[in-house]
Amino acid sequence: MLICCGGGGGGDDAVTLPESRSFYLGFTPFPHALTLEAVEAAYDAISLDADMVVQHFDDGVPWQEALDNVNNATTYRNTYATDFLNDLDFKLQHNPAGHVLYLAVTPLSPLREGLSLHRGAGANEALTSPWDAYALDHPDVIKAYTQHCLNMIDHFDPDYFAYAIEANMLAVYDRLNGTNKWAQFLNLVQQVYPAIKASHPDLPLFISLQIGFFHADISGQTAAIEQILPYTDCLAVSAYPYTVFPDPADLPVDYFSRLTDLAPAKPVVVAETAWPAEDVEDVNNPGTIVAAEDPQRQQQYIRLLLDEMDRLNGRFLVLFFTRDYDEFWESELQYYPNAQLIRTWRDTGLYDGAGNLRPALDTWRAALERPTF
Repeated sequence: MLICCGGGGGGDDAVTLPESRSFYLGFTPFPHALTLEAVEAAYDAISLDADMVVQHFDDGVPWQEALDNVNNATTYRNTYATDFLNDLDFKLQHNPAGHVLYLAVTPLSPLREGLSLHRGAGANEALTSPWDAYALDHPDVIKAYTQHCLNMIDHFDPDYFAYAIEANMLAVYDRLNGTNKWAQFLNLVQQVYPAIKASHPDLPLFISLQIGFFHADISGQTAAIEQILPYTDCLAVSAYPYTVFPDPADLPVDYFSRLTDLAPAKPVVVAETAWPAEDVEDVNNPGTIVAAEDPQRQQQYIRLLLDEMDRLNGRFLVLFFTRDYDEFWESELQYYPNAQLIRTWRDTGLYDGAGNLRPALDTWRAALERPTF
C-alpha cells in the first residue's frame, strides 16, 4: 500500500542536474499515525522514494541488560525485553531490499543533557539505581554501551553507524550548567570508538552534530567538536534551520560548509533534516507563528540541500519524515509534555497529512533518478 494519492506540482524540468550523485537519499520510518497501516505506509514510501532506510533509536539504552551480556557471557536475545526484541525484528524485516541502511543509537538523553534513559519493554523509561547516579564515563556505562552498540550492529548489519546523536548539544548544556559531562562524554567515545572499530574495521562510525547549536556559538563549539573529530569517520550534520531562518533564501551561503570545513578530509553526511510546508504555530500561544512556511519554501530547501550534497561530495542525505503526522499529533502527540517541540516537525513531510504529494517530492525524485557513483 502506497500513501500517494495526489499529484504534486512545481517540477524541475528547467533545472540542469548532474548526471550522477555521490550520495544516497533516505528517510526514517516514523509513521503519520499510531497504527500498523501508517507504519507500513512509511516503509512503502521509503521503498518508492529513497535508496536508504534509516533506523534511528533515540528512545533509551537497555543498560543493565547489555551489561548482563558481558558479565554473564550471554546474548542480547536472552536479556533484552521481549517487546524491544520484537520491535528490532519488525524493523529488520521491513527494511526495503536493496536499500542502504543507516543505523543510529546514542548514549545521550533526548535533550542531550546527560545519560540516556532506559530502554526496556517501553521507550525512555526512568533510570533506576545504580544507573541514575552513574556518570557518562562510569566503567559500567562504557562497558554496557559498547556491548549495546555491538548488539545493534549484529542485529541490523548496517552500512553506516552513528553511535551518538547531536552530541555537541551536550557541550552547550555543560557550559550553561557548569558541569563536566562533556569531559565524561569524551572519555566514553575514546573507549567506545576503538572497541567497535576492532570488531568492525570497515564500518563507518560517526557522531552527529546539531548545526544550529554550532552556529549559535561557533568559537566554543569548534573547540568542542575538534576534540571528538578523531573518533568520527564522517562529518555528520543534523539540521532544522527553519526555527531561525523562516526562508531558505536567508540561510548563509556557508551554513553547512562552515561546519564541514572543520574536517575537510572527512566524508559529509546529513544525518537528519526537514523543512515544513505549512505554518508552524506555537501550541502554548495559539496564533503565534514561529515560522511562516509554504510548499515552495520546502522545495527551495530541498534544492539547496541537493546542491550542497553535490558540491560537498556528500555520502547521504536523510529527511526525517516521509509524511506529515497530523493524525499522530491529534490522537497522541499533542498531549505529550514536550508537545511544543514535537509540533515543530509535524508538517515537514514530502507528503501532506492526507498523503498528497508536495512539490518538493518532484525535486527529490529527480535527484533519486540520478545513478550513484
